[in-house]
Amino acid sequence: MFNQLVPILLASGSPRRQEYLARFGLEFEVDTADIDESVRSGESPMDYVRRMVLEKAEPFLEYSDRIALITADTLVLLNGEIIGKPKSQAEVLPMLELLNGRTHEVITGYGVFLGDQEVLREVTSKVHFRDNPLGMLESYALDPEPLDKAGSYSIQGLGTFLVEGIEGSFNNVVGLPIEELLEDLLRLNVIRSKH
Repeated sequence: MFNQLVPILLASGSPRRQEYLARFGLEFEVDTADIDESVRSGESPMDYVRRMVLEKAEPFLEYSDRIALITADTLVLLNGEIIGKPKSQAEVLPMLELLNGRTHEVITGYGVFLGDQEVLREVTSKVHFRDNPLGMLESYALDPEPLDKAGSYSIQGLGTFLVEGIEGSFNNVVGLPIEELLEDLLRLNVIRSKH
């Protein structure tokens, strides 16, 4: 679909982000940095997402003169409060109960770093959870799928039944607003249209 002009390093262990880039025919290496993902006292959600994007990039910036470095972070926000990833199976059901029958926001921030060029962007989508019976939440909470997901659900997986609808980018909710990212990669001449 695109001609790739610059090698890409995806600094993310997310299989979903890797699938998106691969789906569009992009070739990339994957590496990750071990960073502290805890929210700092008084830190706004947007500041947190931006800090995560920059901290994930930091160990690899020395290579950005010859590669396009892509980092991303996704969070779930309910009434201004960040709902993270569950640390254990025991945290899944309480998170799902918190989101059940309500609308929350999913914010994905990403960065593209290439030489002296840098793009930082945040994309927000709204997700409306159905008012699911407790038995459905309990059944889903026992599955391993929610464990590495912000908000304890996967909209593109089994967790799709929890959701009544979304406003904004579905891809953003999955973890990478590919529409915006492709625009930025085109603008930075990392990729170009095949013609």
